[in-house]
Amino acid sequence: MSALFAAGSRFLRSRGFTLIELLVSVAILALLLLVIASIIDATRRTWGYASGRIEEFRGAREAFESITSKLSQATLNPYWDYNDPNDPTSYSRQSELRFRSGPASALLSDSTARTHGIFFTAPLGYVNNTNYADLGTLMNTCGFFLEFGSDKDWRPKFVNQGGNPPRERYRSRLMELVGPAESFSLYDEAQKAGGNAGYDGVSWFKSAVDGTAPYTPSTRPVRVLAENIVALIFLPKLSSQEDSSGIKLAPNYEYDSTDSKSDGTINPKNQLPPVVQVTMVAVDETSFIRLQNGDSPPDMAPIYAGCAFTDASQYERDLQKLESNLKSLNLSYRIFTMNVALKAAKWSREQKN
Repeated sequence: MSALFAAGSRFLRSRGFTLIELLVSVAILALLLLVIASIIDATRRTWGYASGRIEEFRGAREAFESITSKLSQATLNPYWDYNDPNDPTSYSRQSELRFRSGPASALLSDSTARTHGIFFTAPLGYVNNTNYADLGTLMNTCGFFLEFGSDKDWRPKFVNQGGNPPRERYRSRLMELVGPAESFSLYDEAQKAGGNAGYDGVSWFKSAVDGTAPYTPSTRPVRVLAENIVALIFLPKLSSQEDSSGIKLAPNYEYDSTDSKSDGTINPKNQLPPVVQVTMVAVDETSFIRLQNGDSPPDMAPIYAGCAFTDASQYERDLQKLESNLKSLNLSYRIFTMNVALKAAKWSREQKN
């Protein structure tokens, strides 16, 4: 019996773990738990960073979609009429509506305006008078451009009141112009100039941008579409089948539907460009905060150094230089780009007027 008990004891002892084995097992388990916790934490931080990035640029993405959506609705509503009402010799394409794009410094009153602006007419049906609300295709003046400055004028009045108002935030803002149909002035402007052919002015959009009659600085139909937009580039183009280079129609980015060119294949007179390539560069808020030094406006010049966007053949080089500048300043950014087909464009290759 004692021999059997001794054998059983040895058997039981052989089924157990020593203290060292238990310590090693606990250490391995702790190491595995540490690795799993590290993976979970890294996943959480990556998810948070990605979600933050998506949220950070959500406003810019929505603004870009607004640009492309409204731009695709641009129209000139052309018609055919005598080339000269007083001495007609032929019919030609006519329109009282307009389309302008190009460097913002040439289009706007602000000679320091950065990159590009675009202004056009579209039947958006926007009105201030609710009696016209059911007329959904009334014509509006539209436009997009950048404006740099303080947020003081965009704050609610009560925020600026009191003895300790918040610090001013200087930002580069994407502005949207949508003039109400009641104030649509192109037909009147053309009539004052003696008819469609005689009017090549810019007051049809500049009065709204500048807040001059019939508007005021406080009633101009302009709103902030997105903040921290540092570049806005518009390149009117022919279709890729007609121009593989993409720069034949607007080699300097400039497009004016009142211009006339002898080459009928690229004559913009009273015509919409078939395609507009839209590029927008957005910087995140955290990066822009680093740019501002106290209460002073940030120095924006280093962002645009060496990238003028005035020669369409240098578009890729200018964009790469802009990216290089943003990286050197440690700014987080995102580039949005799209070729927008203008639905109302019916390009004529033989127009001579």
